[in-house]
Amino acid sequence: MTMPTVQRGIMEVTVYTRHSKGCRIKDRLSRKCPCNKWLSYRRGGMQVRESAKTRSWETAVKLARQMEREHEDRRLGIAPAPKGTATTIEDAVTAYLAKISDPKQSRKASTLRKPQRMTSLLLEFCDRHNLTYLSELTPMLLEEWRTSWTFDPKGQSLRIHDMVARAFFRWAHRMDMLPRDPYEKLDRYKARNNPQTMPLSREEVDRLLAAIPFTNLSEEDKMHARRLMRLQRWSGLSISDAVTLRADALLSDDSLVLRRTKTGVSVTTELPHDVADELRMHHRSPGYFFWDTNVKKESAISEAQNWYRAIFDTAGVSRSREKGGLPSSHRFRDTYAVEFLLAGGSYEDLSQLLGNTIAVCEKHYSAFTPARKERLTKVARESYTKQRAAKDGEATIQ
Repeated sequence: MTMPTVQRGIMEVTVYTRHSKGCRIKDRLSRKCPCNKWLSYRRGGMQVRESAKTRSWETAVKLARQMEREHEDRRLGIAPAPKGTATTIEDAVTAYLAKISDPKQSRKASTLRKPQRMTSLLLEFCDRHNLTYLSELTPMLLEEWRTSWTFDPKGQSLRIHDMVARAFFRWAHRMDMLPRDPYEKLDRYKARNNPQTMPLSREEVDRLLAAIPFTNLSEEDKMHARRLMRLQRWSGLSISDAVTLRADALLSDDSLVLRRTKTGVSVTTELPHDVADELRMHHRSPGYFFWDTNVKKESAISEAQNWYRAIFDTAGVSRSREKGGLPSSHRFRDTYAVEFLLAGGSYEDLSQLLGNTIAVCEKHYSAFTPARKERLTKVARESYTKQRAAKDGEATIQ
């Protein structure tokens, strides 16, 4: 039986296993054996054997292919690859995931899913194309990899995974694993112009509350859904913050003090007295208004979204501006924001109440407040008129 040989040019590198004394397997071609893998080849007419420095058969074969490739390049007079390009794709991915998973960075598990998914797709692509080293990933290959993605072109996943891939290759270049960033030559996916979730009218909010008794939810779920809906409408909390709201976040003066799950920003707001009292009446579990701590947080949020789906459909209110979209609990957050602005509130105050930046608030809500713009225009005109009158009065006195 001959050992497997990877052939390229005039150099042949074979892979074999050098078993330890205590190993029961004696077959030098064993792929499952955890013993060290070695390489054998001829150089200058002499037989050379050297350790592959790995216990993985697949890694050793890839190294053999790389050695043959480098030998062939030298034979053809091709310059050797620049320093810093010998990092394997697998090692780079492992190091990158370890870096972003560092507990000191306090990233959530949900934040890590996209990098893990992106790198998994990259490793699958490289395995299909027998690519081992980062230096082998050219812009053309990366474009081919990117076009193989099967995400919905109308969704955000294409753009988000493109951003994650860009971050990975920028990091690899910064760490001297690559002499240059091949991904930067690829065009960016443009963000789809998603229509923002519309705020609910007061009539729609009333219809939603009135529809709760007519849904197929259990009596307990109906009660919790009503409390949750009123909480979101009058606090502007996101669905995750509302569902996981702790009982001690509601103070005796009906104010809410909490830290946003998404941004970690501290938020303080005040609830109408009847909304606060209705919250205090029931606790889903000790210390929480809505979260049954026997289930995962994600499951609790999904359950709340199911409540909204049933209520929106029963009331005949659009879940969102997107056809077939999930029931948009975010519409209550937008309702709170727009009503606050229409009542004369400032973007600066709104940003503190929502835990967002002023720029984000202006981006999402300025288009929904034409009445506020008209009122500000009217105030500005009245101010100009008074200033001109005062100026004319001073001229008359002089």
